[in-house]
Amino acid sequence: MATQETPSFDFDDLKQEVVNRLIFQPIGLLAAVVRTLPNAAEEGRRVVEGPLQTAKFVGDMAAGVMKAKYGAQISDLEGKVSDVRRTVEGAADLVIKTVQSRVGGFGAESQPRTTDDGGAGEATVHEAEGSETVGGIVGYESMTAAEVISHLDGLTLSELGEVEAFELEHRRRRTVLGRVSKLREDHH
Repeated sequence: MATQETPSFDFDDLKQEVVNRLIFQPIGLLAAVVRTLPNAAEEGRRVVEGPLQTAKFVGDMAAGVMKAKYGAQISDLEGKVSDVRRTVEGAADLVIKTVQSRVGGFGAESQPRTTDDGGAGEATVHEAEGSETVGGIVGYESMTAAEVISHLDGLTLSELGEVEAFELEHRRRRTVLGRVSKLREDHH
């Protein structure tokens, strides 16, 4: 019968492997992290920056194509959205004025104000409906657009809203509405 050889087992090799895996590898990994950490941000930037620039370029190209193809429709839609926003803001201001006048007034906007004849009067929505005062401008209904525009600069946001609401409901003068819109944007 043949004798079988048993593989030799070296405890020194095993000890060295255990020491390598449990001691030297973790220490080496920690040393590598400490060495590369200061450059990690730069390396991350290199990895990400190229694809980001490509995505931005493709996005700009797509936006340019869409603007060239649909620019007029987009501008028209933006104008309509702006008109709706102004209408809603004007209506909100009108509702606030109405509530203030019905509840007896609250806040600084319903404080009495001096009228042209020197007496004290309160600015309410009813003035815009029943007389010629709109947004604090006396004689508004008989004024030309240029005359109205000359009075707009000193008005509060609420008064501008009242003028805008009146114009949208009655005369719809683009020059007046445009100037009101510009003044409201300047207030923000």
